[in-house]
Amino acid sequence: MYLQMDRDRTITDTMTTKKATIKDIANEAGVSIALVSFVMSNQGKDPDERLYKVSEETSRRILEIAKRLDYHPNNAARTLRRGKTNTIGVVLSDISNKFFADIARCIEDRAYKYDYTVIFGSTDENAAKLENLVKVLVDRGIDGLIIVPCAGSEKFIASVADSHIPMVLMDRSVDNVDVSTVVLDNRAALSLAVSTLVDSGCSRIEMIGYDMPLSNAIEREEGYCRAMARFGLEENIAVHRIDFRNIEQQVREVVGEAVGRGVEAFVFGTNTLTISGLKVLDSLGIKVPEQVRVVGFDDSEAFELYRTSVAYISQPIEQFGQESFDLLMKHIRNRDMQSMTVTLKPHLVEGKSSSKI
Repeated sequence: MYLQMDRDRTITDTMTTKKATIKDIANEAGVSIALVSFVMSNQGKDPDERLYKVSEETSRRILEIAKRLDYHPNNAARTLRRGKTNTIGVVLSDISNKFFADIARCIEDRAYKYDYTVIFGSTDENAAKLENLVKVLVDRGIDGLIIVPCAGSEKFIASVADSHIPMVLMDRSVDNVDVSTVVLDNRAALSLAVSTLVDSGCSRIEMIGYDMPLSNAIEREEGYCRAMARFGLEENIAVHRIDFRNIEQQVREVVGEAVGRGVEAFVFGTNTLTISGLKVLDSLGIKVPEQVRVVGFDDSEAFELYRTSVAYISQPIEQFGQESFDLLMKHIRNRDMQSMTVTLKPHLVEGKSSSKI
């Protein structure tokens, strides 16, 4: 009981101890409050970039006094004065997906350099969940948003854009909404996939993608179809759309039926579909590339465990994160800035899964 009383007394003493203020530092240093505020706000910045100059001796004296008095800035008050929280919200499709997880890490690392905190959320492709996440983030006073839109969220995204909250859409775009976007050139990505399979001697090439009305899914289908047509393979065009809630069973049905028809190669539209496709092929005893060839999408540690090296379309992960964050910062600093689209280039990582025997 005595220990508890001592602990409570310590807590009470801590709460009632007067905290040092900028005024205390100014009085002891013999300078103005404005000068102390300027010095404390510009710690670590390049002197050449500062609007006002303060001698090193004065700055050092102020900082030493602040340290001795154990001064800590009132961040809540500072936020109210500036109207900023130095916090952004990032709403992803699924942060457990390696593609989004890697981008999230890049955004977080970039934000740290700018003294920003990031709050992450996942929608699981649920428009109602996206709406709820965004409302919670806005209520917390975030300075801006990076969002991966999902099917059914278009009207809500438009309403957020109309509210003039700084926002950048990532990976997917939304039609008829004036908002900045960072996306992959998805048509070029699938063109690369089809081209490498044609070069290896394949003509019966089929695509497996998601049954979702998302811009990136639609563009990848278009890229596949255009590339097949360019090589005079229109009659062999086949796109299988998979429900993301029942991937493996549907992929098994599609792959088994297609191989039975003599399909020579598959192009998978996402990393999750690629992994499921490789698992199904292996379980059915279908050898890659001896019986069927494969080009996947995105890197995955699972590829390293497969019996042969996997060819896949690689997206510039670091550039996705950096461009999205930097573009959002521009909108936060300049609310009147015009929206823009940044389109990133894919490249093909070669592997034996798409090669000739």
